[in-house]
Amino acid sequence: MSGNLFLAIDLSVDERHAVSAALRDASPGPRIPGRQVTAENWHVTVRFLGEVDEVILDRLRHELDQSLAADPATVVCTGLGAFPRPSKATVVYAGISDPAGLLDYIAAECETACRHVGLDPEGRPFVPHITLSRVRPPVDVRRLIQRFGDFAVDIDVRQVDLLQTVQVPGGVRYRTVDSFPLAQTPA
Repeated sequence: MSGNLFLAIDLSVDERHAVSAALRDASPGPRIPGRQVTAENWHVTVRFLGEVDEVILDRLRHELDQSLAADPATVVCTGLGAFPRPSKATVVYAGISDPAGLLDYIAAECETACRHVGLDPEGRPFVPHITLSRVRPPVDVRRLIQRFGDFAVDIDVRQVDLLQTVQVPGGVRYRTVDSFPLAQTPA
C-alpha cells in the first residue's frame, strides 16, 4: 500500500475542538513555535509502520483483530512537552496522562503484532502525545512550557485506527484505512 501507515488513537471532532479550546485558554500569550499541525490531523500515534505491502498488512490486521483485549477507557490530554528535549525542541506536543496504562498496553500489543508479521522493531520508546508543531531549526521552549497554563481534555480510547498519510495541496491529511475496536474483557 502506498503512503506511510501508522496505528493511532484518532480524536473525535468534539475532542479536537476541546483540545483546541483548552490550548487557546491555557496559552500564556506567545504562539507555539514551528509549523503547526492542523487540528484535523491530531492523533496519538501508537506505532509507525511506514510503507507496508498488502500481504504483511493483511497479516497485521489479523494479528490486531486477535490481540487488543482491553476495556475502552478515557485518557487525559494535559500539558505541553517537546522532543527531543525542551531546550532543543524539534517537536512541541500535548502530553497524555494515562494512569491506568491503557495506551502503554495498546502500544505493546501493536509492537508485538508488528514483530509477529516481520516488521522491524520500533526504534524509540513510546511516549503518548499529540504533535502540535514541528520546529526547524530547533528552539528552546522551556519557558513556554513553564508558562503554559493547566488544561485537561478527556479522550475516549475505544479503538486503534490504521491511518495512511495522503499528500494534498499544502500538506498532508490522514485517511482511516481500518479500525480495530478494543475487545471488552470478560467480567
